[in-house]
Amino acid sequence: MKIFVAVFVIVLCPKLGRFQDNSTIDLKWEQYKEKYNKTYYGYHDAARKLAWEANLEKIRRHNEEAGKGLHSYYINDNHLSDMSTQSYLQKMVKLTKSRHRKVNPETVGDFFEMLHHIPEELNWIDKGFQTPTYNQKDCGSCYAFSIAGVLQGQVFKQTDKLIPLSEQQIVDCSVPVGNYGCGGGSLRNTLKYLDKSGGLMTYTDYPYVARQTKCRFDKNRALVNLTSWAILPARDERALEIAVAKIGPIAASLNAAPHTFQLYHSGVYDDVACSPNVVNHAVLIVGYTKDAWILKNWWGNHWGEKGYMRLRRGRNRCGIANYAAYALV
Repeated sequence: MKIFVAVFVIVLCPKLGRFQDNSTIDLKWEQYKEKYNKTYYGYHDAARKLAWEANLEKIRRHNEEAGKGLHSYYINDNHLSDMSTQSYLQKMVKLTKSRHRKVNPETVGDFFEMLHHIPEELNWIDKGFQTPTYNQKDCGSCYAFSIAGVLQGQVFKQTDKLIPLSEQQIVDCSVPVGNYGCGGGSLRNTLKYLDKSGGLMTYTDYPYVARQTKCRFDKNRALVNLTSWAILPARDERALEIAVAKIGPIAASLNAAPHTFQLYHSGVYDDVACSPNVVNHAVLIVGYTKDAWILKNWWGNHWGEKGYMRLRRGRNRCGIANYAAYALV
């Protein structure tokens, strides 16, 4: 009888331990949803929870390796970590491919004359370009945010004022030139639209609503007009550096597909699996250090370093120099 009892207790203890683990995970899942204001029901709740648990394990493994010096960056739980890879790619990375390049030969020539006149490090944020952290939400509008950011940077350079511009106007009104509203768009199509439309309104006059609506552009209320724009030479990080230093914040496309990008938290991002051969997301380059580009993203302040990323320089990591654009006003 004593032997039976001892065996009985040994069998029960592991079950009790698993029950406690599951209850802890369930509690943390509820806390996660509350923190990020998420509500799911039935199958969708279970699917999201599974994706979240899988990402937690990826985070644990990666950060354990980073703690041993095997990575230069950390990843963390954020508002995107309840997305499976498929869901993340479908919802968050919707930059479309630009079919043609428009490289300004005069500007490229000027760039190489500037080689000895640019600082080793530069950050437009330190110069006062401290714009709010934006969240594109469930709208594939990265192309609109990045180009609006370029124009806002030009306004700041000329006036020393931070005036938010309308990403929503671009989402709503650039469809005729080949963009797809919240379904994605390209940097080139966006610049073509703004070149022909008669300008861009302010955020106050045309606020962002994270869905495509009827175009309400009013030319009489446009704040900025493009005077010229161009795409930088492909895969040339030196030209990119000069452009950021001499022109201002620059729109750039990159590969945001890896789960480490989705979950990026801090440090210099340098995932060798982030291929330079494909680009699917647009960001704003606001500066650089000796070893990293400083990027502004549109996924809120829970992602990255309060909405920003430091990306390894010198390796065209994630294709950051494949397709970058500037505009003058």
